Amino acid sequence: MSEQDTTTPTPPEPKGKPFYLKPRFILGCVAAVIFLILMFQNWGSIAISIFFWETTAPAAVLYTAFAVLGFLVGGLASRLKAARTKSK
Repeated sequence: MSEQDTTTPTPPEPKGKPFYLKPRFILGCVAAVIFLILMFQNWGSIAISIFFWETTAPAAVLYTAFAVLGFLVGGLASRLKAARTKSK
């Protein structure tokens, strides 16, 4: 009988930093924590007037709506920029 090597091979080393150590992820987490603090501190109702329509809602709802709108505009802008650089 021949003797076989029974050791398991070591997994390959990951390339680059893990995602949770990258500056973009860290800044995103800091921004999310600041946003959550802002949300929890602003549950009071405010009056919202848009042209002839007026209503009251918690300020947190307004902040959330503007945050979602900002993410949508930012995503659209990055896609347009990528499409522009790809077509050149």
